[in-house]
Amino acid sequence: MSEELKIRIHDYQKIEENLKRLGARFTEEINVVDTYFKQPAGEVLKITEDDRGNFLVNLKLKEGKFQILKYEKIDDVDGLKKELNDKFGVKCVLKKKRRFFDFEDFVININLIEDVGEFLIVEGEKVSSEVISRLGIENPEYIRVSFDELKK
Repeated sequence: MSEELKIRIHDYQKIEENLKRLGARFTEEINVVDTYFKQPAGEVLKITEDDRGNFLVNLKLKEGKFQILKYEKIDDVDGLKKELNDKFGVKCVLKKKRRFFDFEDFVININLIEDVGEFLIVEGEKVSSEVISRLGIENPEYIRVSFDELKK
């Protein structure tokens, strides 16, 4: 099962320079709107609307990392939004820019989230703190909550 590790960063351009120096390949930049629905602590249910399409995403926190339980393309985004809003209620909406890199067996993306901050996400089958240290991040601030929990 795929998992992700999130870290708050403060200079995404420096991180990108390190990624490129290590041989990572920039693949794309997309604009995203995430609609988060109210869920129990440690669980995330959101609809992601971006340049590639609309997706239903379900994550669960386990041992400090988020497991990706569901990531599926949806066609009727408005209908599903209404259904989930009626069932759970909307918690918040976040707008962000995501910059993707391929690095070894990982997909790395940098999230620049309006009114929240800059974050690095490493996705893969077995994500460990070892890959974070290789990227030159000292004293990483691991994020063990969903981004919707960080919005002020």
